[in-house]
Amino acid sequence: MPNITLSISKELKSEMKQHSSVKWSSAVRSIIEQKIADFEESERIAKKSKFSWKDWNLIGPKISKSAAKHAEALLNESNS
Repeated sequence: MPNITLSISKELKSEMKQHSSVKWSSAVRSIIEQKIADFEESERIAKKSKFSWKDWNLIGPKISKSAAKHAEALLNESNS
């Protein structure tokens, strides 16, 4: 399996160490997989949509907030 390098702050690294039972690689992998699925779903919807770019710009931030909440839920789920 290929590897990626991720830069994080010292503070975040310290917080991660406090939760050493979490499999961080799996948690991040799950978030990336979900984000890709979200993009693919968005692209599928956009291809069928009659929305203009202006319409997408109005709803885009709402979709991003929803995706962030979903990613947080996935991270919390992987901590269980």
